[in-house]
Amino acid sequence: MILSYDSIAVRLGNKQILESVSLSSRPGQLVGIVGANGCGKSTLIKTTFGTVRHQAGAITLDDQPISRFSPRELASCLGYVGQDANCPFNFSVRDVVSMGLYARKDSKNGKQIVADAMEELGVSALADRNIQTLSGGERKMVFIARAIAQGARMLILDEPTNHLDIRHQLFVMDYLKQSRKDTLLVIHDLRLAAHYCDYLYMICDGRVYAQGTPEQVLCLENVRHVFGVEGHAGGTPSGAGDFILFP
Repeated sequence: MILSYDSIAVRLGNKQILESVSLSSRPGQLVGIVGANGCGKSTLIKTTFGTVRHQAGAITLDDQPISRFSPRELASCLGYVGQDANCPFNFSVRDVVSMGLYARKDSKNGKQIVADAMEELGVSALADRNIQTLSGGERKMVFIARAIAQGARMLILDEPTNHLDIRHQLFVMDYLKQSRKDTLLVIHDLRLAAHYCDYLYMICDGRVYAQGTPEQVLCLENVRHVFGVEGHAGGTPSGAGDFILFP
């Protein structure tokens, strides 16, 4: 499944957030979107679901305009988890994860689907807890479990490691990498991006400034221009990617 953004432009009030952004997911890969704060990474993701309207450009899912999909059809294709870890309802964790079943055409095995999703994200022990009593990191894990319970063919995650301690950051990123599910994520941590992402898009000044492998995108020149710091992606002795920041 390929989600594509073609020449997306977004203006909010008097500010042009996105000028002409084109990017797409890649089958079976973890595709990251990086850039400085306020560059429009999250804004782009929100155009997918109409929470932010784009004034120009097109969004397609397997070459079909995304506007042709009903909310339920879209939910069966795309599992979305936003930055916000708040939940306005006094529901149990099990109830929140069960909301993912709405997107499924056949949920007769719903209890097992929900149990499996909670197990995969390590929140089974919290199943009967009121979600309002959880930490921000715990709630984020629950919301990812809900997206898994949807059975969506693709995940869209906006800062999935926000609110998580380092152990749970690595747990979530390991899970995403090993699942080989089509995944598009906004990520601010360049070390995690370099280590886990198969492909990166770097946004700057409302446009895609660079794209390619982490080593290609997080080169010294790009990092200096976009983030104003000295650093670059490079390999570790084990062969895994890393991001090296110079003092």
